[in-house]
Amino acid sequence: MRSAKRLFIGLFLLPLVSVQLARAQEVENRPSIEAIKVENDQDINIDGALTEKIWLDAPVAGNFTQYRPKDGGTPSQKTEVRVLYSNKYIYVGAIAYDTAPDSITATLFRRDGTELSDWIYVNIDSYNDNRTAFTFAVNPRGVQKDVFYFNDVEEDLLWDAVWEAKTSIDDRGWVAEFRIPLSQLRFTSSNTTQNWGINFQRRIARTDEINIWAPTPREDFGMVSWFGNLTGIKDLSKPLRLEVRPYASIGLTRDETLEDANPFSNQNDFNVKVGGDFKYGITSDVTLTGTINPDFGQVEADPATINLTNFEIYFDERRPFFLEGNDIFNFGSTTSQNTFRTHTNFYSRRIGRSPSGDIYQAGISGEADYEDRPNETTIIGAAKVSGKTEKGLSVGLLTAITAEEKGTYFSSSNDETGKYLIEPATNYLVSRVTKDLNNGNAQIGGFLSSVNRDLNSGYLENYLHKSAYQAGVDGQYFWNNRNWGASGSLSFSSVNGTQEAITRTQNTSAHYYDRTDSEGLSLDSSKTSLNGYFGEFSIGKYGGQGLRYSLTYSEMSPGYEINDMGFQERADYRAPHYYLEYMNVDPKYFRFYLLWLYGGHAWNFDGDLIFNYYASGAYFQLNNLWTIVGTGGLTGTFYNDRITRGGPIMQRPKDWNFSLQLTTNSTKNFYVGANTYYRRDASGEIYNTNGLSFNFRPTGYLQLELSPTIVFERNTDQYVDYANIYAEAYGYTDRYIFSSIDLNYFMAEFRLDYTFSSTMSLQTYIRPLVVTGNYYGFKEFNEPGTYNFDEYDEESGEIVMQDECYGVDSPSCYLVDANADGTIEYAFQNPDFDYKTIQGNMVLRWEFRPGSTVYLVWQQQREGYFFKTTEFMPFNSVGNIFDQKPINIFLLKFSYWFGT
Repeated sequence: MRSAKRLFIGLFLLPLVSVQLARAQEVENRPSIEAIKVENDQDINIDGALTEKIWLDAPVAGNFTQYRPKDGGTPSQKTEVRVLYSNKYIYVGAIAYDTAPDSITATLFRRDGTELSDWIYVNIDSYNDNRTAFTFAVNPRGVQKDVFYFNDVEEDLLWDAVWEAKTSIDDRGWVAEFRIPLSQLRFTSSNTTQNWGINFQRRIARTDEINIWAPTPREDFGMVSWFGNLTGIKDLSKPLRLEVRPYASIGLTRDETLEDANPFSNQNDFNVKVGGDFKYGITSDVTLTGTINPDFGQVEADPATINLTNFEIYFDERRPFFLEGNDIFNFGSTTSQNTFRTHTNFYSRRIGRSPSGDIYQAGISGEADYEDRPNETTIIGAAKVSGKTEKGLSVGLLTAITAEEKGTYFSSSNDETGKYLIEPATNYLVSRVTKDLNNGNAQIGGFLSSVNRDLNSGYLENYLHKSAYQAGVDGQYFWNNRNWGASGSLSFSSVNGTQEAITRTQNTSAHYYDRTDSEGLSLDSSKTSLNGYFGEFSIGKYGGQGLRYSLTYSEMSPGYEINDMGFQERADYRAPHYYLEYMNVDPKYFRFYLLWLYGGHAWNFDGDLIFNYYASGAYFQLNNLWTIVGTGGLTGTFYNDRITRGGPIMQRPKDWNFSLQLTTNSTKNFYVGANTYYRRDASGEIYNTNGLSFNFRPTGYLQLELSPTIVFERNTDQYVDYANIYAEAYGYTDRYIFSSIDLNYFMAEFRLDYTFSSTMSLQTYIRPLVVTGNYYGFKEFNEPGTYNFDEYDEESGEIVMQDECYGVDSPSCYLVDANADGTIEYAFQNPDFDYKTIQGNMVLRWEFRPGSTVYLVWQQQREGYFFKTTEFMPFNSVGNIFDQKPINIFLLKFSYWFGT
């Protein structure tokens, strides 16, 4: 025990008393570049040539060093960068010298793409806070990319700015010329002299080389905090930051799946929308952003899925307004490298979600033969304020109002049409504030969110919360060159509503207050609110040479509930997790490798061990630029307190798993990836997935990608149903019915991207999915805390399948004589299924002037769900999908940017 204590002190506590390097001294040792003022913007012609005399006279940022492959090594090619400024713009000129100009990788693709190419990056920390940066990049064909960095190392790839760049290729190499409006940056205009952080980066694709101006050690933590200094900028006037982007769209939906008898059948449904976005700079560092009647028709559809669990599926946000600048609302994420935490405090897809009410909840299912309802809730308007002051105070505020939505139903018996409420009018509010301390090495912050619904005493008040609130604080502190850090967060939640609504919340999969064998939880149907807390603390070494490690503790009370504004799978846990890794950026036999070990455990508040996992892994990049990733894991015995969906806990058998992934040289025009994952447990449960990916660039403007995957899964504890059955000897007893299930998946994604120019592109994809599920070996869970079942005997007649069962809406069903007394106690539908779907999407995008775009979109989906299992023949099934009737969506959208 004493040696363990000494080890803990050595790993985590001694650096707390180590001598800290002064950050001010580090900044002084960074390289500097002086910007030269341009008196007349007309003197600079953005043509990618850099022929104006002022470029020739400007100071040069040279002396780049390698970041990759050899940390701190000498670049294979020379690079020079110069900086100018005016009262309206920052100008950057870069010459990327190349001894083999015909080997420059100059690929053409859509803006913000990640395809293989040479690049020049300009990173500007105009806040000068060592944490935030605005990044502008261009490739030799003039393709632009912009990225927003926050928290020193985190990226917002969806941030879009309006700026210009031109490039040219000549016998020296290639040249890039940037013109970046000051209105796209954030800075304190009241300062007479601007002191900004800056860095330049050059990427050479053919050698997988990254060269950087201000040296940034790969082994050390941080990115923005290593920037050099930009000097010479003086007497900037406050820029007028006003941007307005109105849009108009025309859409046509052709739904051929509707029955002819459906009175709502309209195979040609036209839709015209008008709205817009705006940005206004309240100050030079605080911005108001808004959207009115937003349209997201050009956004890629969610992938199709099959969900056999009791948990909601998480889908990524894809709508630009909610993506851009969303980083300001990040809360509660510690610097842990391994944590049990899976929840998201702000899940923006709650805003404008699919309406939650239905005809069954409303009690009109007997009257409604046909129904017409919107797929999404209308967002009337949304606005957000975000920015950062000179003193390091960051603020973010987002509010949105969604409309009341009603569904329309038709009753054939009385030939009448009616309406009913499916989603109430709702106000969403989320706010965030952070304060940088100690020159960006520390930060404290707060978070507050609220959801308020106008339920009007309708049936939805028994299903939805009247209001939901969350408040919290967080902080982080780094030392020893930011290689060591500690962070933590604490938040509280409260949801309020009717007794029926709060009772339903207690019974959801996140809580299961009604769990029959819980010692500490009990369902309270008189409650009109539910409250809880979450906390997490992490400490570790995140950079520097040698080992890196972290230790994290998370705790969430049973009553914590944030699903109105956030995303949360479960509450009720206490979880310590740990992580250890070793990275070598300059090994003898490889180009790079990383080794890691980690583990984690979790207990619910009753003390049941609900998670018990150990894993290791390795990543190798070979000298030929192939990569190999391998992992292995072991799960010890633990208890699943969610699988019976409110019933007793079940012990889970031990299992083991491994994975292997291989990728060939991605700098080639054709490269391949292969991956496999295999898991098996002591009960015979299996999960095996195998995937391939083929990437082909036949020309500099065409890219093809094909990624097929086949999955086989055998579960021995698939939940089927619950029944309360009477037995003469015992009275009524709870029965939890399970089965084994064989699941087969085939999924694939084919993408074709054709780029006409740096401003016009065509992107297409086709995404089929085939899933079959065969249930067998039906059984009852018979003893809490074990993995014991009583399997129904088909030969003795305990379970019989037949075509029809009274009260069961299914083509076939099972009758169960659970007591083996000749009496049928209950019935359930045959859960076997065969699901097929295919999604297709085509988007033509033309940015006809900076910030102004035209979209032409075509989407198609075909889908079929059958209550039967057929032989798993994925390729035949993909062909059979086209027997299903399609839904086609066509959209033309035009937006125009007005800005200063």
